[in-house]
Amino acid sequence: MTGSLEKIRCSVGITAYNEEENIGALLQALLDQHLHLVEIAEIIVVASACTDRTVPIVKEFMAQDPRIQLIEQERREGKTSAINLFLKAATSDILVLESGDTLPHEYAVEHLVRMFQDPTVGMVGAQKVAVNTPDHIVGLLSHIRLRMEHQLCLEIPRLGEMIAFRKVFDQ
Repeated sequence: MTGSLEKIRCSVGITAYNEEENIGALLQALLDQHLHLVEIAEIIVVASACTDRTVPIVKEFMAQDPRIQLIEQERREGKTSAINLFLKAATSDILVLESGDTLPHEYAVEHLVRMFQDPTVGMVGAQKVAVNTPDHIVGLLSHIRLRMEHQLCLEIPRLGEMIAFRKVFDQ
């Protein structure tokens, strides 16, 4: 036994529409992921007809890291269309899909993708956690809502903001 495991390669896709307030922090959070068993092969941003600074911000990150790619849609064609563009462009067998208005925990990609060491796992999802403090009423309500949503999802699974799945299809 050599003691070294082959890392699980994944492609990360981000769907974005006018996310200038968050896209830079999201890309930085993905670049700063703590990875041990996992390798992020590429980060593909699908920007759907953005009219703000989303695209220029992504291009700044592209200049820093060759794994970052940008697909620009001239018209807004919906999230499904953006996801399909990501699926077509992705080169890895494990795909991570994240919404452009989220921020992943520093171990989020590792925790999701390492589950695919088990060949029977086809899809996994992350739990949403509020990043604001519950010290004020808006923050408190946000925390309560997300805890309630999590409890419901334990009974009736619903995945969405950050998921990972095997690419077991051609398109």
